[in-house]
Amino acid sequence: MRIRKYLTVLLAVFSILPMVLVMVFSVLFFQSNTSQLLQANVKSTAMQTANNLDQFFSQRKMALEVASDLPGVKELLISSNAGAPDRDLEQYRAITVNTLKTMTDKQTINGQGDSKGNFVRRSSLINRKGVIIASDDSRLIGKPSFLKVDMRTVPAYGLYISDRMHEPDFIDGQNYFVIAVPIYKDGVYEGSIQSSIDMIYLDLITRQTFMETGRTVILDSVGSVVSGNILGVGQRMDSADQIKLEGDLSGKKLENIDLDQNPNGVIRFWAGGMEKFGYYSRVAGKSWIILSAVETDELASPFQSMLKVYFAALLVLAAALISCAYIAANRFLNPLRDMSAEFVRVEKGDYQTRLPACYKGEFAEMASAFNHLIEKIKEDTDVLKVSEARYALIMEETNQVVFEWDIRQNHIYHTVYWTNKFGFSTAAQVPGSDIPNFEQVHPADQEIMSQLFRKIRAGGQPGPTDVRMKNVDGKYIWCTVNIKILYDENKEPYRAIGLIVDTDHQKKMIQKLESRSRMDLLTQLYNKVTTESMIEECLKKSEKNTLHGLIIVDIDNFKDINDTLGHIFGDAVLKKVSTDIKRLFRASDIVGRTGGDEFIIFIRDIDSADLLRDKMNDICEIFHCAYTGEDEMYKISASVGGAFYPYGGTCFEELYRHADEALYCSKKSGKDKCSLYEAGGLQAAL
Repeated sequence: MRIRKYLTVLLAVFSILPMVLVMVFSVLFFQSNTSQLLQANVKSTAMQTANNLDQFFSQRKMALEVASDLPGVKELLISSNAGAPDRDLEQYRAITVNTLKTMTDKQTINGQGDSKGNFVRRSSLINRKGVIIASDDSRLIGKPSFLKVDMRTVPAYGLYISDRMHEPDFIDGQNYFVIAVPIYKDGVYEGSIQSSIDMIYLDLITRQTFMETGRTVILDSVGSVVSGNILGVGQRMDSADQIKLEGDLSGKKLENIDLDQNPNGVIRFWAGGMEKFGYYSRVAGKSWIILSAVETDELASPFQSMLKVYFAALLVLAAALISCAYIAANRFLNPLRDMSAEFVRVEKGDYQTRLPACYKGEFAEMASAFNHLIEKIKEDTDVLKVSEARYALIMEETNQVVFEWDIRQNHIYHTVYWTNKFGFSTAAQVPGSDIPNFEQVHPADQEIMSQLFRKIRAGGQPGPTDVRMKNVDGKYIWCTVNIKILYDENKEPYRAIGLIVDTDHQKKMIQKLESRSRMDLLTQLYNKVTTESMIEECLKKSEKNTLHGLIIVDIDNFKDINDTLGHIFGDAVLKKVSTDIKRLFRASDIVGRTGGDEFIIFIRDIDSADLLRDKMNDICEIFHCAYTGEDEMYKISASVGGAFYPYGGTCFEELYRHADEALYCSKKSGKDKCSLYEAGGLQAAL
């Protein structure tokens, strides 16, 4: 019996001792890992909410920047700043108002566009003087902006987010806030564009709870509660003043934290008479804060439940050890293992994962909270995709080509209209190059496009760039490329959004007008101003050992032809003579009409003086023609004078004066003659 007792004691000791050891080590392990998991849950909730809000602000900022970049919006803003009258602004105001209405109507949560779904409630364009010049609410046009901030203090491509605002007569008296971006042109502030946003979306992302006491609140830069509540049931939270940080219960405030040095972190604090554990995160690089918190008592509740289970297990005989181990494994270890695995999947971006509903107790609640959180993340992702699809649809309906360049991956994404316009669906990738290569760009403009992409990769913001691109018909057309760059938190460029506008018609019209301004409309020769400026430019670049020739031609007695046969006949004579003169010279020579019956010819790089003399004689021969009028025949002639560069002068004024002296000599000698000015004097009647 004594041996049995000893054996029984030994068996009991060796059965219970491992259990006690397992209990001790399990408690320590569970306490360490569970505390970390629960704290990670709080941190994950705060970070995910902050990320959602960052994406929300980023989308609103992108929408405002795209709208501000539209030509009609820019024209309205610049014209308004220039003091243009209202009648001149109506066309651009109508375009801008339509853009603002479209932007407001499309940015909804449920896509229905009603007052319950819209989170963008008003959109307005403000000029440099702070006056609203366009809005989707016509009652606001002409009134001063109610945003009490000088947008000049906001840097280019920056974003301004206001604190919580409330006005009884604005958007039905609801709380709202304003986001705005400044508009600059060539470094000069022109105005701003802004949207007033209600709290619906913010309420949605703070309404979700986690664990039993987990709550989220959003605070603006002055500590006012924008959305959410972390106090107990029946208590209302209005500001950060209701939070007292641990370690200084005398009143140290949350907003005293230096967000530039500590943009996020773990804090312990008192609120609503309860000690809480929380994690805060800065939003959108501004002074808004996301704070998620749970009561510290909830962190200890799993340990208490677990200890009760283990103390009860001590009463079970060694024979029940396997059953207890099995229960413990299914009750604690397996859920922890599953949760850890699911957290790893979520961290890798798998939002389809879910925890099973077979858990019990706190783990069931944690699994439910985890599943709800993942559902919310997936829902927000779907909303973002819908918003992006609407944005893409708006861009495609504008008949403009939109593309995105993923700078880090060096990959191009574009709208369907790219293929309709240019015929190619992708941009060629040059081996070893970190910039894309558009095969449609004209070979002469390839370097311009490459420099544009290099500047973007270096972090610069390029202006509009004009290049020629081959369209689907195989013709090169002029296009203007506008680029907007997105920067990460380190101010490094990671994505560029481009807008390609077909400006071929405008470009060719400008070139045609420029060409017309240089030509004489009657003879299609260069006009006086163009002729003289081209000759002066050539002389400035000429070396002293280069030989040029300047010829002045004056039609003899041309006034008699106009007076006798009329100006129509005289114009016909001028056209014929101009064509014949131009035929005598090279394309590199300059032939112009500088007066009613006076012409100037500049011959570049001649070999000898004999060539100039021969050309002057050839000009005289052109005029030895008879022109028949109504009753009689008229013959015309010309007097010609010439001078050499550099012997007759080194500048246009001096060269023209000497050639004019030679022309006068020809007229004085009886007209219909040529005279040449040389260094030693005039040679008349060549």
